[in-house]
Amino acid sequence: MASQRLLLLLALLLLTMLAAVVAGEGDGVSATGTDGANATTGAGPPAGGTLDVRARKWWRFPATEGLITGSERRDAVWAEIKSAGRASDEHLSILETLFGKNMLRACKIVDERGVRRVTGAPSGRSLFLVIGESKRKEEYLCFPEHLCTCYSFYDIVGRGEQLCCKHQLAARLAEAVGEHQEMEVTDQELAHMLAKL
Repeated sequence: MASQRLLLLLALLLLTMLAAVVAGEGDGVSATGTDGANATTGAGPPAGGTLDVRARKWWRFPATEGLITGSERRDAVWAEIKSAGRASDEHLSILETLFGKNMLRACKIVDERGVRRVTGAPSGRSLFLVIGESKRKEEYLCFPEHLCTCYSFYDIVGRGEQLCCKHQLAARLAEAVGEHQEMEVTDQELAHMLAKL
């Protein structure tokens, strides 16, 4: 009984941490350098200031104001797909440009109904189980924007060669167009699934 409670607490802690990461995502722009110069107004780089290398937007040129970043465009495409409830050829073309062959493989997984959303009750927290393309048809536990338990995620995404794996894309696409199967479990069962991470 105590071990089950511990697993549940660990799972809830993990989900809380993931939610905090998502809520805290910003562009990481450092607003001022050590001399107090405003780095976001285009007034120039802060002399002697520190560079926030995570953001790569430490100094904005006036000519680039108003241009959108790749991540902003990607998020806008996902939002358009979700609001329309379907992905147009234009949406899929943009996503294929961004994600390459992984997007085609993700579409195949969605077409084969290989995505299940598992929701815990009564908390409403959820994760996705995505079937792989191999002959073994393994299921991978997936948080579409953050994590997948497949080898490709740790190997290729972890090295920065790809933005995400095909399972993450399949989960995100299936959720956006409503082409996933729903499965409800208890929060305790969800915690056991997360404990396998």
